[in-house]
Amino acid sequence: MYAFGGMLCRVVSVLWPVLSVVSGFNLHAERPAVYRGPEGSYFGYSVDFYRPTPESSTVLVGAPKANTSQPGIIEGGAVYYCPYPLNPDPTKQPYSCTQIPFDNTNNRMIKVNGTREPLEFKSHQWFGASVRTHKGKVVACAPLYHWRAVKVNGEKDPVGTCYVAVQNFSAYAEYSPCRTNDPDPEGQGFCQAGFSVDFTKEGTLVVGGPGSFYWQGQVMTAGVAEILNGYSLKAVLRRVPGEKHTHAAADTHDDSYLGYSVAVGEFTGDSEQELIAGVPRGAQNFGYVSTESHACITAHTHTHTQYMYDDVLVGAPLYMERERESKPKEVGRVYLYLQHSPLTFSEPLLLTGTHTFGRFGTAIAPLGDLNQDGYNDVAVGCPFGGEDRSGLVLIYNGQRDLTARGLTLSQELYGAWASSSGLSGYGFTLRGDRDLDNNHYPDLIVGAFGKGEVSVYRARPVVSVEAEMILTPRILNPDDRSCFLTESDTMLQLDWLKGVRGGVKRVYFLDSHQPQHTGVLTLGHSRPHSCLNYTVYLRVSQTHSSAKKMNLSLKKIKRDHLQHTVRLDLNPRPPPHRSLPFSFISQAYILLDCGEDNECIPDLQLSASIDRTELVVGDDNLVMLTINAVNKGEGAYETELHTLLPPEADYIGVERRIEALSRLNCEYRMVNDSRLVVCDLGNPMVAGTEVSPTHTHKHKRTQKNTHTHISNKDSSKSNPVSLSLSISARAQLDLRGVCHPSQVVLPFPHWEPKENPVKEDDVGPQVTHIYELHNSGPSSIREAELQVGWPSRFRDEHLLYALEVLTDGPISCRSNTSLNPLGLQTSSVQDTPELLGFLRNSSSPHRYRRATNAAQPYSSKTLNCSNIICLRVLCVVGRLDRGQSAVVKIRSRLWAHTFLQRRNDPYLLNSTVSFRVTALLQTSSLPQHTTSMGTLVLWGTPDVAFAIPLWVIILAILLGLLVLAMLTLAMWKCGFFDRARPPADDVSDREQLTSDQLADA
Repeated sequence: MYAFGGMLCRVVSVLWPVLSVVSGFNLHAERPAVYRGPEGSYFGYSVDFYRPTPESSTVLVGAPKANTSQPGIIEGGAVYYCPYPLNPDPTKQPYSCTQIPFDNTNNRMIKVNGTREPLEFKSHQWFGASVRTHKGKVVACAPLYHWRAVKVNGEKDPVGTCYVAVQNFSAYAEYSPCRTNDPDPEGQGFCQAGFSVDFTKEGTLVVGGPGSFYWQGQVMTAGVAEILNGYSLKAVLRRVPGEKHTHAAADTHDDSYLGYSVAVGEFTGDSEQELIAGVPRGAQNFGYVSTESHACITAHTHTHTQYMYDDVLVGAPLYMERERESKPKEVGRVYLYLQHSPLTFSEPLLLTGTHTFGRFGTAIAPLGDLNQDGYNDVAVGCPFGGEDRSGLVLIYNGQRDLTARGLTLSQELYGAWASSSGLSGYGFTLRGDRDLDNNHYPDLIVGAFGKGEVSVYRARPVVSVEAEMILTPRILNPDDRSCFLTESDTMLQLDWLKGVRGGVKRVYFLDSHQPQHTGVLTLGHSRPHSCLNYTVYLRVSQTHSSAKKMNLSLKKIKRDHLQHTVRLDLNPRPPPHRSLPFSFISQAYILLDCGEDNECIPDLQLSASIDRTELVVGDDNLVMLTINAVNKGEGAYETELHTLLPPEADYIGVERRIEALSRLNCEYRMVNDSRLVVCDLGNPMVAGTEVSPTHTHKHKRTQKNTHTHISNKDSSKSNPVSLSLSISARAQLDLRGVCHPSQVVLPFPHWEPKENPVKEDDVGPQVTHIYELHNSGPSSIREAELQVGWPSRFRDEHLLYALEVLTDGPISCRSNTSLNPLGLQTSSVQDTPELLGFLRNSSSPHRYRRATNAAQPYSSKTLNCSNIICLRVLCVVGRLDRGQSAVVKIRSRLWAHTFLQRRNDPYLLNSTVSFRVTALLQTSSLPQHTTSMGTLVLWGTPDVAFAIPLWVIILAILLGLLVLAMLTLAMWKCGFFDRARPPADDVSDREQLTSDQLADA
């Protein structure tokens, strides 16, 4: 018998560092700590952590519709102080909370004409709608707080106000930055300061007021120390020293809501944080995020990358998604912008909701490193999602190379309410990245204001189990017989096993003569490492088997067993890490084909070729890599063929180029973020062996190099082979156009143009030109320019009066002069049938193109940009992928008065459109093209219809019959109808002639 030693080592350790990836499976969802507020108070509308000392843990909860002890104030709102128990007892829930006395006073009064009247109005002010903490500082705001302003008529403005508390609520001060002498909507009268609020890392207060300056919005910053110093209840109008704020912009920014959400982060690489502010109705209601140094910022920031800059998470809960031809559904979306350099962000990573009207993205909470894998995690609220619309919270894990892999959904938290109990709003507000229970793992607070409840979810420590099996030696020499069995019945036992199991196992444990063995390891903080040693043996008769390797498998304990056997002084029980393997196989080999010196010296040689020399960006790019590997030396053990693929390549498979050669076993691996195809060439790969596999892989993006080499246990690498491909980009762009109507016939019956038109219908018929730039691929274009020349004026007379420019797709347009300069009242925009058909069939490769060079049946005068004044429309087209289109629609009115002065002359109004690609990957020539299309103005006789009454027709028929009867009677009286007879003389003559003839006979 022969033997080799085997050592089994398993290491179990609990990871304690702060987590940063989104593997939130360790949130203890079964038993959250629950706080409940007064019914109908919207308890849980806002939440935050509060730790005035390292020993105490507290949750602050806003209830904007709660009643307080303030005299005469109805539903003024409150903030509750909710201590977190160090040892939560589920049987004692919900836990109690107490109101924080930010303000105990009534409305301040003022004398007007000798009468005391309220100066401010605290009822229904929604105090507690926003709450934020920073170390020992707390701010809570009432965005619907009203005050009388400086008006005699008693009109009140919703300026909003905030209260700041420090030193564990022993000192308070009010901060109302919009309570100024600039009232009404055009000033700060509708500011609603405190709609959003945050702190910088230095403790500077940031306040958003989306209603200032006709709802352009405003962001203010002030130091907490400056707010507290010199504060007096009598100082109604007070400017805090060092306060900064944004100012009014142009009226085009009205109704933008700057400051709807605010956050802070690092975006420039300096020592001072910047602010970002959400502008949800900016950019024509699409919304955007504004970034300034201590002036504005949006939604949430968090570090998801290895850089020193913060990334930005932006929620769009009203995002609508269209599936094919169905109606759009409101599902919500979250955008993650990764920042790689100062103020330079990647294309957004998208998280799209799946629950219709669930408002996915209403709340976003960075969680920190929840599972201690080194990457940050994030929670997204969907307050009206779920089967019963009871709300849910989704936990996403960060990971390496987020751009390629994206965030991973790891856990869903649901609100536990019946469908008949109304909307709970569970997940409307979230707060994370703080540790309440001192276990070094960040916890999560979830508010459900519709039910008046707040749930605190504790993060459980993660148990990471690692195991290793070491075989000594790994290669068995058949001539080394150093193991002998002393038991006489060993062979009988092996024969019995053969009869029972249907086949003899080749490897057995020496102490039990069984092919399996179970060991128990005890691990913990005091003993993080533990090992078991076993001796196994191989029967002599099996050393010359056709199989040249032996598999020994190590199976760890199951997950559920691990959770019950690992005992740590933690509550709740820690789960095992999901990414850890729970079984693996190690192999030992039999030494063969190594010559007289018993040392294998292989000679591995490698060559490779590729079936193409060029990759086209955006194409399928199927690449076949043919490899020829030969061993011209002695046997090579553990011989593998390694092919390193670029990150942009997807491995498809391997096939034999020569059927006579043996089939290869290949495996696709990820090694240190490298894509590797490993093929087993034999163990051993005997002398003279030749293999010729063909790898097939698909390149999604651009990459030039592919590397391949052979390795075995005695030689780490053979001669490496590197193959290179050139990269090019080709984009077939089609410029298409359609006009509606294609011709206009003048004049119109019963219509005349008005000298002083007010509405667009007073000018003339509507004329619309639509242009489409379609990318047939295969490559994408980064940027292009589309320029339209529009026949606008002839001398001082209008031709096609442009009203508006509409776009669809990644395109934005501007004109050199203003549209609709006369300010005509426009009617509602309706897509023409031609436009709908044009958009529906825009991907068809055989679309009909209208062009002005088509044969015209009329001899018309052509008006284009060479002989008239044209309006110039310049459009910038963004990234256009294969199959995508950018559409421009110019809607206008034919100025009929101009053409009615030149009757009977047909005209052709030509618009010209051209495009030029300005950015395309890997190409020396950029596509460009120009075309034109026109609207024909013709003259014709208008159809005139005379309506003749029926009685006139009947009377005319009767009169006609009467006239006919009178004519007939007159003719009868005149003998017109008598029969014509011969005269009497003629008869006598004929008789005489007859008698004479008879006499002669």
